[in-house]
Amino acid sequence: MAAAPTSFAPHLHLEEAGRGPPVVLLHGWATSGRILAGLAAALAPERRVLVPDLRGHGRSPPPPGPFALEDHAADVALLVESLGLARPVLLGWSLGAQVALGAAARIGESIGGLVLVAATPRFTSGPGWAYGLPRAQVDGLAARVRIHAGRALRRFFAAFFAEGEMPDEECRRALAALAAEPPDPAAALGALDALAEGDQRSLLAGIRAPALLLHGGADAIVPPGAAEALASALPRARLACWPGVGHAPFLSRPREVAGVVRAFLEEAR
Repeated sequence: MAAAPTSFAPHLHLEEAGRGPPVVLLHGWATSGRILAGLAAALAPERRVLVPDLRGHGRSPPPPGPFALEDHAADVALLVESLGLARPVLLGWSLGAQVALGAAARIGESIGGLVLVAATPRFTSGPGWAYGLPRAQVDGLAARVRIHAGRALRRFFAAFFAEGEMPDEECRRALAALAAEPPDPAAALGALDALAEGDQRSLLAGIRAPALLLHGGADAIVPPGAAEALASALPRARLACWPGVGHAPFLSRPREVAGVVRAFLEEAR
C-alpha cells in the first residue's frame, strides 16, 4: 500500500510579486519556477503571484526519501493554507499541471480556478489510456539521466518545440532557460518516477472549479488527446489548442498565453 502523502511545504523556495487575488504558478519536471518568470511578470501587476520551486527542483532541497505526485500536491495545498490564500487560482505546466490537479482535489471548494498548460491526468500510456508516453520511453529517459543528466535533459527539452514554431535564436534562448537550473539528478529521477506511476483520472469528477486548459496541437510530450480527455472529464473545463505549437506555449506564444490567462482570471473573480 502506498505511503500517506507527506508535506514538504515549509522547505519550498518561494518567489512572490504583485498584489491582488492570488495565483500560484507551478513549473514542470526538471525545471524551476524561474522558467515561469515571464508569465509571472505579465500577471503580477494585477495579481499576487506566487511561484514555488517543487521539492528537489530549483532552490528547494530534495526530500529525504521517495515521493509521489500526491506529495507534491500536499506541499501546494499546505502552502495555500499556511499563507491564508483566499480562493487561489493554480496555474500548472506539465508536471505542475498534475500537481495543480492533486492540490485542487485537496483544497476543494476553496479553490478559485485552474489553468492547466500541457496537462494530462496520466503521463504514461496504459490500459484505457492511449494518450501518454510508453513506459519504455520514460524508462529510457531515466536511464539517460543516470548516465549523463545534463545531456539527457537537453535532449528532452529539445522535443518541447515543433519544427518552425519559433525562430532559431528564440528557440536557443528558450532551451537555455529550460536547462539553466537543473535539479539534483536523484531528485529528477524521483520526480520522473512519480510522473510515471501517477494516475489522477479518479480525481477529475470531483474537481468542480472552473478550469482553462491550454495545449499545443504539436505537443510531442503530452499528446493533444490527453487534454481533450481531461477537458471532457473535468466538470467545468474548456480547452484552447494552438496548431503548430509544442509543449511550452508560454515560451513560444507568451503574449497569447498571458492574454488568455488574464481573461480567464477576470472571469474567475
